Amino acid sequence: MRSRPITAAAVAITLFAAAAHGDESLADARVELADGTGARGMLLAIDEETVTLVAEGERRSWPLANVRRVVSEPAGRAAAATVQVLLTDGGELTGTDFLQEGDTGVVTVAEGRIVLPLERVRSVAWMAAGAERPAWRDGLPAEPAGDVVVVRREDGPEYVECAIAGVGAESVSVVLDGETIPVNRAKILGLEWLREPAEPAGGTVVRIAGGRIQAGLVRWSAEGLEIDGSLRLPAPLLRSIDYAAGRTVPLATLPPERTDVEPFFGSLAAVDGLAAFFAPRFIAGPDEDSPGTLLARPRTVATWRVPADSRRFRAAVTRDVPVSAPARVEFVVAIDGRESFRRRLDAAAVEDGPIAIDCDVTGGRRLTITVDFVAGDIGCGVRLAEVAARIHLSLWILDLP
Repeated sequence: MRSRPITAAAVAITLFAAAAHGDESLADARVELADGTGARGMLLAIDEETVTLVAEGERRSWPLANVRRVVSEPAGRAAAATVQVLLTDGGELTGTDFLQEGDTGVVTVAEGRIVLPLERVRSVAWMAAGAERPAWRDGLPAEPAGDVVVVRREDGPEYVECAIAGVGAESVSVVLDGETIPVNRAKILGLEWLREPAEPAGGTVVRIAGGRIQAGLVRWSAEGLEIDGSLRLPAPLLRSIDYAAGRTVPLATLPPERTDVEPFFGSLAAVDGLAAFFAPRFIAGPDEDSPGTLLARPRTVATWRVPADSRRFRAAVTRDVPVSAPARVEFVVAIDGRESFRRRLDAAAVEDGPIAIDCDVTGGRRLTITVDFVAGDIGCGVRLAEVAARIHLSLWILDLP
C-alpha cells in the first residue's frame, strides 16, 4: 500500500490533537536565527541538518547553520531532583535515582529514564531535596588509587578506595582486597569513578531540566532526545540547544585591545570614580542562556583583535533610551580601519526595534566600534546623571567555522 504524503495541515492537526490530550512530550518552543529573526510554535523534530517547527498551522524547517538557539518551554519538572550525576566531559544530569545496568548507567526521572554509557559517568551524589552541591566532594582524595565510595558516618564522611562493581536499588557492590562486598545504599553519600577527563564531543550546549551537556550531534522528536548517539533522554527534559556556543565568540565578553573614551565634558573621565562609568562595560543577560550586551557611551572608540578564522560580525544595536527620546548618536563599525557600517541612531531609526549589523571580517585583524556625538545635538550626553546617547550592543558575536 502506498503511503500518502503528510501535508502541513495534517501535521498540525496531529500535533494539536496530541497536545489537547495532554501529550507533554510535544514542546512549545521558539527558534532563534542568526539573522536576529525567529519563530515560535510546536517543536516537531531536530536532526543533524535541520530544526522543524509547526507555527500557525504551517510546517517550517531551518538548516542548523542558520539557527542560533532552540528554546523549549514545557511545564516544570514533576519531582525535585535527589541525585546529581557528573560526566567525564563536564556535563551534569539530575534525577531521582541512579542505577547501573551492565555497562549502562540509568538516571531515573519523573519523565522516564536517562540512559548513557557507564564509562561517561564520573560521579554520583545522593542528596537531600533542594541541595545544590554535596559538601563531601571537597574532601575527596587528590590522587585516589581507585574508585571511591563515600560512606555516611556520624563524625563525617568516610572515603573508601575500592573498585565499584555495580549500583543497584538497595546496595552498591564494591571490590575490596579481591572480595566483592555489597554496601547498603542507605549508608552511601556518593560514588566517584577513577576516570580520565574527556573532551566534550562538540561545542553545542544542550540544557535540560536540571542539567547541561556539551554535544556534537543532537536529535529530538516526541519519542526522545538523543545526544551524540549514546545519551538518551525523555523528550520533555529539553530546555534549550545553543548551536552558536560552538561557532561564535561573544566579543562583549572579551577585553578590547584599546579603548579611548572622551565624555562630552572630557575632564570628567579623569575624575576618580567616573572613568569606569564612561568606559564600555558588559551587562549579563537575564539568564545564562541569553547573550549579554555591551554598553558604550559617546564618545567611545574601542578596538578588538579579530579571532583567527572569523567570518562574520553580527550585532543588533539600539539606543539605551525610550524610543521617543530625541537623543541622537553616530555608530560606526570598521575592520582594519575600513568603515564597514555607519548609522545615525535617532528615534526614527530605531522605531521598529534594534538595527541589525552583519559585516564580513574574513581576513580582518582588528574590529573597531565608534560611538560618537552628533554635531549640534545638545541633548546627547550632556546631563551626567542621564547620558542620553548610550548604546546597547546585543548578540555581538563572531561566527567561526
